Amino acid sequence: MKTIVKTVLHIACLCIGILVLSCETDVTNDIDLVESTPKLVIDGGLERNTTSPLTTQQFRLTTTNDFLSKDPNPIVSNAVVSVTDGTTTWTFEHTGDGLYSNDELVPELGNRYTVNIQWNGETYEGSDMLNETPQFERFFTDFQEETIFSPEGYILKFDTTDPVGIENFYYTRLFRNGEFVIIPDPGNSQVLITSDDFFNGQKRIGIEINGEIALAIGDVVTGQQLAISEGYFNYLYELFTQTGNTSISFGGNPPPATIRSNVINLTTPSNRSVGYFYTVDVTEDTLTVIDEQ
Repeated sequence: MKTIVKTVLHIACLCIGILVLSCETDVTNDIDLVESTPKLVIDGGLERNTTSPLTTQQFRLTTTNDFLSKDPNPIVSNAVVSVTDGTTTWTFEHTGDGLYSNDELVPELGNRYTVNIQWNGETYEGSDMLNETPQFERFFTDFQEETIFSPEGYILKFDTTDPVGIENFYYTRLFRNGEFVIIPDPGNSQVLITSDDFFNGQKRIGIEINGEIALAIGDVVTGQQLAISEGYFNYLYELFTQTGNTSISFGGNPPPATIRSNVINLTTPSNRSVGYFYTVDVTEDTLTVIDEQ
């Protein structure tokens, strides 16, 4: 009996100690961080979309900000930017707010596109391959009851067939009433991106396009499936894992770490850029959610 009592007391003391140690104090103003040289950030790439063809190809250039800053990243407006497929070179002009645009480039399947950025006395370069994505064979919503993993509402789904004998990587995006929607969650690395390792050449039935987003009757929703390269797949996996936040220290909230970009600084390799220059093929469809119960 004495042993049991001692054990209980030890556990109680341990719990109290954990509670005391876990108390949080805002020491933001006491932290003196050394400012680092801003790094180039590239956000975006080229997209081929035969359903809703883009009239302009564009991506954004900014620089990193101070760690504790709440201001948006400073824009880069003075870079010299071009993209080539090895035969033709297109110049991208700054059109405001860090956006670099070109309305002549029409991405073609099977081509590798390379971006060249000259900025701040240094040259950056990165490339990605444009692979084809299969079309939707059925595009629909399905009502689901609330579970511990998902809310009650309509979930956007599709059927498609993965090409035989080709290694494919996919990324799905959801737009609700014209706005891209995504929830910070490490699970995104499992449900929003996938490889065909386990379904090569097979028909895929009822694939959810972000099952964490419950839709309501009347919502106008667009779902996209993107064919992405293996490099972009690996980048998104790391990005979703690090930016997911479940309020659990070991569940998607790890210490921040630099995710390696495919845009390399040719002048000073140690001065790495941030972000990814991608080329993707997009299949999409749009519907209005109606009562199907």
